[in-house]
This record gives sequence, C-alpha cells and structure tokens, in this order.
Amino acid sequence: MFQFQELKERSFLVYGLGSTGHSVVKFFQKNKIKNFKIWDDNKKNILKKYKAKNIIQTLNQVDYIILSPGISLTKNKKLRKFKNKIITDLDLFYLTKKKSKTIVVTGTNGKSTTCKLLAHLLKKNKFQFSIGGNIGTPILDVKNIKNNYVVVEASSFQLSHSKFICPDYAFFLNLSNDHLDWHGNRNAYLESKLKIFSLQKKNNIAIINKKFKKIFKKKKF
Repeated sequence: MFQFQELKERSFLVYGLGSTGHSVVKFFQKNKIKNFKIWDDNKKNILKKYKAKNIIQTLNQVDYIILSPGISLTKNKKLRKFKNKIITDLDLFYLTKKKSKTIVVTGTNGKSTTCKLLAHLLKKNKFQFSIGGNIGTPILDVKNIKNNYVVVEASSFQLSHSKFICPDYAFFLNLSNDHLDWHGNRNAYLESKLKIFSLQKKNNIAIINKKFKKIFKKKKF
C-alpha cells in the first residue's frame, strides 16, 4: 500500500460523475492532487476543465481509475481490460485515513439498519463517530473523519473493485441473489462481499453470518 504523499505522484481518471464521482473530484481539489481527468458517458455531466479528450488513450495512460459504483464491467466492454487499475472512493479514504477506527458493514439486506444501530450504540456510549458510504453521504464527503469511529456502509459494487480497504471491524450480514446482472454470477457477488476481510490484520475484528463460516474458513485472508 502506498502512502498519501504518493497520491500526488499518480495519475487518475474519475469515471462517472454521480455523487461519488463529484466527491472524488472535490477530494482531489482539496488535497491538491492535480493529475486527474474525468469522464462520464453522459457528456453533459463532464466538467470541461478536467475532461478527458480521448477516453481510450486516457484509460491506457493513467495509473488508477476511480469507477462510480453503478458502472458494471459486464456491460462496459472498454473498461474490462483495465480492471486491475480500478479503485474506489473507499480506497482513497483508507489511503488517507488518520487515527479513526472504521466499522464497515456489508450484506445483501440490513446494511443501513445495522449502520444506524451501530451509530446509536456509539452515541449512547458517548463515542465520537461519523457515518457514510453507501448509506447516503459519500465517504469522502464525511466530515470530522478524525472522530474515534467511522461507520461505513459498503456495497458490493464498491467492494468489487476495492484494493486498499482494511476495516478495524468488518460485518458481513447475509447474502441472497441480488445484483447478479452487475456481478455476472452469484460467486462473483459473494467474492466481492468477502473482500471486506482480505486486508484485515490480526488485531482487526471480523464478524460474519454463521451460514458462511465454512466459506470463510476456506479463504486465506
């Protein structure tokens, strides 16, 4: 994993300008990361100052592509061969995370409810916290990240391409057939969820639905 200072030495393409894409652009501007371009298939959304003039050339040249969560590689042929370059806003968050501890929640159902329950418990016990991610506020727009805890709702779309996510506490709630058109099949969907644990260290906590214990034990995290 490279350090925050190295971000300024890398080049990026922000692909997709929904709420997540805009939060990434603001993050780059705030942190004086200048070597980035943007692209959106809806050309009306593109900020002209940063617009990639030739999308194929830009995809080939940049170090990393920050892909908006809703964009599926199964439906976007030109992006498939650049899969290894794709990272997410969650990755940028972890590359710049300070001393706060993160609680990341994923699963097919109940993510938002669980995040709100965790936030309630933290508040009840007088811990400082922030909450964001797929629950509403893009993680890079979350304020007061120096708080004791950051509760993050993570979708399978985000986790599928994440390469630097390392939660202090990771919750995998459940899995049922959903978003299979985006992932391609159930196994790919499951693999995206399990990535929440892939970079965890020995002192991190993994909380997983007992139905998936056997799968979890077979994995070499």
